[in-house]
Amino acid sequence: MRISTAWAQQLSVNAMGRQQTELAKAQQQLSSGLKVSAPAEDPAAAVRVLDLERTIAKTNQYQSNISTARGRLNIEESALETSNNILFRAKELTIQGMNASLSSSDRLSIKFEVDQLIEQLAGVANTKNANGEFIFSGDLSTVPAFAKHPTTGEYVYQGGTLQRALQIGSTRQVTDGDLGFNVFENITSSSPAADENGKRSIFNTLKALSEGLNATFSATPGEITGDRFLRYGLDYSQPAQPPGTTTFDLVAGGVTASIDLSNKKMVGVEGIVTEINSQLGSLVNTDMKARSNGNRIEFASVATGAASSIQINNTSGTFLTDAGFTDGQSKTGVDAQVFQDQLGNVLTDLDAALDSFLGARTSVGARLNALDNQESQNEKFVLDTKTMLSETQDLDYADAISRFQLQSVALQAGQQAFAQVNKLSLFNYL
Repeated sequence: MRISTAWAQQLSVNAMGRQQTELAKAQQQLSSGLKVSAPAEDPAAAVRVLDLERTIAKTNQYQSNISTARGRLNIEESALETSNNILFRAKELTIQGMNASLSSSDRLSIKFEVDQLIEQLAGVANTKNANGEFIFSGDLSTVPAFAKHPTTGEYVYQGGTLQRALQIGSTRQVTDGDLGFNVFENITSSSPAADENGKRSIFNTLKALSEGLNATFSATPGEITGDRFLRYGLDYSQPAQPPGTTTFDLVAGGVTASIDLSNKKMVGVEGIVTEINSQLGSLVNTDMKARSNGNRIEFASVATGAASSIQINNTSGTFLTDAGFTDGQSKTGVDAQVFQDQLGNVLTDLDAALDSFLGARTSVGARLNALDNQESQNEKFVLDTKTMLSETQDLDYADAISRFQLQSVALQAGQQAFAQVNKLSLFNYL
């Protein structure tokens, strides 16, 4: 085997190049603090690092969601506490108003404060968070939860039907608020003025208190309200199956009105109301009208007197189901109540509303506890995951420094040997 001078020198150069590469790698590790600087160095470790980093980022997002949900729930808790205080004051005023020794002017003074309480409660029900979202409007958080009806003067719910939920863990969600409909409107009532489902809004209860203190004992008309969300209207323009008719009857004051919505597209609740009222308006001696009640539709008897009543009967199609009515559903108005009875019903309904607020506050407290528990779990999970990430990618400085020093010495020795070998030539031995 022949060994040339050039070959011997090249072998030395290659050896020094490898030593320089290893030294540079050790320097890079020491400067970055990482075992693996590029995926090619250790593909398996690089993939594991990416997975662990994604897991940490996702869990940090859960922690951010927990902070957001906690903020919204704290605002709701404060709003419910304020509402609770308003109702306690309303109870005090109701009891004062029932005192037989009070004069009409005394009761009128109490009525003025009750009216202020109604406005204050409406403001609380339309509380916003820091982002300008209405906390009691559910999935329609940009829409005020309650608005005053232009015709009846009653506050009606116009928020969404779904509670919003935030992901706070890989398999866990929490709702960040309660629907205003459930808290303020859908309250069990023993009053004859309750709706056909035995419910009365707290706003209507306070309105009845105000009217009673003002000696206003008007009869309650017969009215039925659907329970379906009709914010986006109804579309019967392309019926799924023949004959495609959608009709129903409204009966009031001995008059039957046949409403035909076949092949019609009605945009929004007001579109439905306009179409039905246009058909009712073409009839003679009808004592009925349609109106919106928030996102729902309502039919009322407008007959004179307290004995007004209204009934809805299905003829064909799915309108009753779509709008949340039942076949044959009806409601009869009630006569004017005496003062003491009216305020007695108000007291009972105020207690029911307080129970509703208590239930909502209990639910909020449970969710806040759940957030605290999940936050602790997430913190521990992130810590454990960061530990695994550190074991995978963080550099052992003691080992790296030892390798760096060893490689430095080896490179220096190789350079010195090369300098000596480079002076030699095979011709010196000829």
